[in-house]
Amino acid sequence: MKLLLLLAPALALRGLRAPLTKPRALAVHAIAPPAVWVAGSVVAGALGTPFVVKATDDWYNDGSLKKPSWTPPDKVFAPVWTLLYASLGLAGRKAAAAGGLPTMAVAHFVGNLAWAPLFFGLKKLRAAAALQLALVGSLYAVFPAFKAAGAGNLLAPYAAWMAFATALNVDIARRNPDGVVTIADRTPSGVGSLY
Repeated sequence: MKLLLLLAPALALRGLRAPLTKPRALAVHAIAPPAVWVAGSVVAGALGTPFVVKATDDWYNDGSLKKPSWTPPDKVFAPVWTLLYASLGLAGRKAAAAGGLPTMAVAHFVGNLAWAPLFFGLKKLRAAAALQLALVGSLYAVFPAFKAAGAGNLLAPYAAWMAFATALNVDIARRNPDGVVTIADRTPSGVGSLY
């Protein structure tokens, strides 16, 4: 009886404590808060920027690439992708905290990062279009896990942009069946150095 009287205040106080967060969520938060996930995603996304900048200065806008009339202006891409990578980072953090980031989601992100070097760096329009189609498929496959983690709304703008970007990439590849043939490619060797 004395033991019960001694334990009663402790038991009463225990009932007043805030509910504990899931251990997995605590571990994810302890390792990396949301701001780190967002910043990491944005920085990773920016790794493709040198390929994009070089291509836009070199061949993407020199008239040698046939693009559809609905291609957005270049200045749209950087802010859109920055926001999308930020939302991907936050969605990834939420999914990881809710029970784990699906392996396919990690593979999807890596594939997304590979697209700019493939399209802009290697000028592989059809391969980049195939990668885009695979990315849309893998996004569709992992979406339920993100929705269950309460992060589906964070992926919705990304999914919409991916659908648009895929259509754009496929159309560019269709319009340029021989790939990218730049002005430099059509200039005889050494002639360019005369100008």
